[in-house]
Amino acid sequence: MSIASESVCRYCAAEEARKKQVDFRKEYAAIIVSSLLLSAALIIMVVVGESIVTSTLLLLSTLTAGKDIIPRGIRGAANLHLDVNFLMTFAAFAAFLIDAPLEGAAVMLLFSIAELLEAKANDRVRVELETLLNLSPHTASVVDGEGEREVPIEEIQRGQEIVVRPGEKIGLDGDVIEGVSDVDQSPITGESIPVVKEPGDPVYAGSINQNGYLRVAVTKPAGETVLARIVEEVEEAQKKKAPTERLVSRVSHIYTPAVVIGSLVLSLASYVLGAPLEVAVYRGLTLLVTSCPCAFAISIPVSLVSSLTGLARSGILVKGGEYIERLSEAELVTFDKTGTLTRAELVVSEIYATERIAPDEVMRIAASLEVRSEHPVSRAIVQHAQEQGIDLVDVQSFKAIPGYGIRGAIDDDTYFVGNEALMKQHVGDIPGKISKLASDKSIAYLSDENSVLGVILLSDTIRTEAKAAVQSLKAMGIRTAMLTGDREEIARQVADELGIDVFYPELLPSEKVDLVQKLAGEGKTVMVGDGVNDAPALAAADVGIALGGISSDIALETADVVLMEEDLSKIPTVLLKSREAMRVVKQNITASIVVKAAVAALAVLGISSLWLAIGVGDMGLTLAVLANALRLVRRS
Repeated sequence: MSIASESVCRYCAAEEARKKQVDFRKEYAAIIVSSLLLSAALIIMVVVGESIVTSTLLLLSTLTAGKDIIPRGIRGAANLHLDVNFLMTFAAFAAFLIDAPLEGAAVMLLFSIAELLEAKANDRVRVELETLLNLSPHTASVVDGEGEREVPIEEIQRGQEIVVRPGEKIGLDGDVIEGVSDVDQSPITGESIPVVKEPGDPVYAGSINQNGYLRVAVTKPAGETVLARIVEEVEEAQKKKAPTERLVSRVSHIYTPAVVIGSLVLSLASYVLGAPLEVAVYRGLTLLVTSCPCAFAISIPVSLVSSLTGLARSGILVKGGEYIERLSEAELVTFDKTGTLTRAELVVSEIYATERIAPDEVMRIAASLEVRSEHPVSRAIVQHAQEQGIDLVDVQSFKAIPGYGIRGAIDDDTYFVGNEALMKQHVGDIPGKISKLASDKSIAYLSDENSVLGVILLSDTIRTEAKAAVQSLKAMGIRTAMLTGDREEIARQVADELGIDVFYPELLPSEKVDLVQKLAGEGKTVMVGDGVNDAPALAAADVGIALGGISSDIALETADVVLMEEDLSKIPTVLLKSREAMRVVKQNITASIVVKAAVAALAVLGISSLWLAIGVGDMGLTLAVLANALRLVRRS
């Protein structure tokens, strides 16, 4: 697809989203009208009593809330597909036949609310995908025979050269052909610190050039960049994500046909055995009406809504009842590393000094130079010096060396702070004893003009609650995994410290998606992440969980669950509460079917009156399962 047509598609998608918003307003209006009609009927019933007016209001409420559900249920029945829509339609109108219209209206209203909330949550992802493309700039500086000029990125072709100045976003994927700089590519790869880029290294659209001048040969046009693929992968993952057949749907496939067929068989058998036609038909209708599934039809949405409400009170937003069921079946929880298991904040973990200098002096000199830099490593070193009460000194002749580090003079002595490449340029080879210290951590070297004086080791800050959360998941019998764009050494250190079962390092977003899809094929998989690069994996998992306080907008919209606080201990909580919710749902379904079967049998045999069947088997059972479901609100 050309970029010009892609731009048209973006406009079309925006228009489609706008139209859908209008449709959602109509859905909201239907819910509000249905609720008002039901409330009015309830008030009249309390004040005056039941009448034709209350029945009419409740019927209108049912038809309004079920304007889409009822037609789907009828079409399903016509095609011999008795799904949940038919079950809810059957339950609602059977309730009217047994003179329980309030239950019928409530069944339809609750189910329509649940359907609307899930549809709304899924649709918002489409809008966020449009804004995701704004991570990359709309133009780039192209260099060719005509000099340097600003060109829309959709017009830039593979092989052309662009320049990126300090502080600018990189517009297209490419390879560096000139210059050295630190590049923050965390939005794309999730790496916790900027990466040094020099000739021959790849760069990605949407990443930020921090401090050097880069000349880049474009390798992919706008529609094929890693960032563009992230958008496509989110969309594809959403499409491929197999919808879970809800427990209520599975029950309806068995229960509803069984009741209908049973009623027909009873009528036919009664007639064959000599009962008058009117009596035979009446017995069949008695079984059909008495078997009205109001109790479990209304208890299932109430159970799920109660669970959703209780979780929301605990700071956990679950975007629909189907995700409660998926969470209850989870076998593997997969974590992103940077920003999820860790805070993406570097801290000084160790200081090593040679025999020529004391550790505090290493920190004093390094922090005095780094105070003038905005690099994440610099900020961590300065913060550590301040926390240790180390006094900083004035620096002369300060100079940033993009991609390598910094240089400055203190008391007429020149010092360098930077990476291994900077040290090799100015002092030659690094002693083996010192170089081994960099095996699994970020590192800053300090040297004068002759030799290395010391080494400052830094590491990403692991969230305080992360280890306890992982251990709680293991205690529940759930396996854990970690995905990251970081190096294998860093990933192994974090995984070992937290006790994570398996880790996968150096992954691009597309590789995360492939891996999550593979894991999901082996069992119900939950993905926990926070960044743009995590969005496709969140969409590909059976359930995606985002950390609300820090997550990107696309991650929040793509995720099925949002933790409103940055607290990983909420993950075992939501899994436990989901299991509890499904236990309550199964209890209610089992009780409903058993009691209904018993009452229906007694009614057909003439042992129980229809009044008793309705009072105990319908209204009494409904109140019992509602009370059981509402326990979920109090327990969360």
